[in-house]
Amino acid sequence: MQNPIELLQEEHTLILKAIEIGKDIQKVPENKVYYRLMHDYILFIRNYTEIYHYPKEENILYPVLQNRSKAMSSEFMHEICDNHEDFKSMIADIENYYVMFDYKQLRKAMTNYFELLTNHIKRENKIILGAAAEILTVNEKENIYNQFETIDKKNGEKEELTKGLYKISLKMC
Repeated sequence: MQNPIELLQEEHTLILKAIEIGKDIQKVPENKVYYRLMHDYILFIRNYTEIYHYPKEENILYPVLQNRSKAMSSEFMHEICDNHEDFKSMIADIENYYVMFDYKQLRKAMTNYFELLTNHIKRENKIILGAAAEILTVNEKENIYNQFETIDKKNGEKEELTKGLYKISLKMC
């Protein structure tokens, strides 16, 4: 059995890698090239976080952890989930800027998104995942991991999304 905490840490690592790729895309000066790269990039970041990652945290892990330590009060866990909603709204705005060919706003929104998401992941890793490894029992970890697997299998394209991110990074070379 794989540890669900390690799985989320791996997903965080992939998202942070995606942020680095996104930062490289932001440096592309030619708008037509930038636009082509952003199409696949936006699809990756939205689908990976909203379909695979956030549901694992919000619907499975966080409810189990809530109020099990001072650091994971219901208020704090609510705040973290609210951050996810903020990120979804930010991605919707980014998609709108993309569709409107508003490169200036698109670049600005992406830079803001990268900063906020990076800080959010650091908080999750430090406060939630660090404590979860100690708090959860072996049975809880196994149950959570099985539920994570169900999400990934139900949605099915996680590996394809990851390969798509890799292809975007190759286009940057």
